[in-house]
Amino acid sequence: MKNGYKILWTAFALKELEKTIEYLEENWTEKELRTLAESIEEKLALISQNPNLFQASDNEKKYSSCSNPNIQYALLQV
Repeated sequence: MKNGYKILWTAFALKELEKTIEYLEENWTEKELRTLAESIEEKLALISQNPNLFQASDNEKKYSSCSNPNIQYALLQV
């Protein structure tokens, strides 16, 4: 993440992501998992460069939301 924001995941978000990945590993193919991982990385890169691309959550303005409301992260300018 060059010249942007560093994304810090909450402990809750990491646990939810881990549970989601465990479920998907049992129900998705390796190719589908790889495609999802690439999509997540692309979204994180976009967020690190422009956090206003996605709507802020109602909880706190420093957090942004993505399509999964259980995944939260904080952005720190680097």
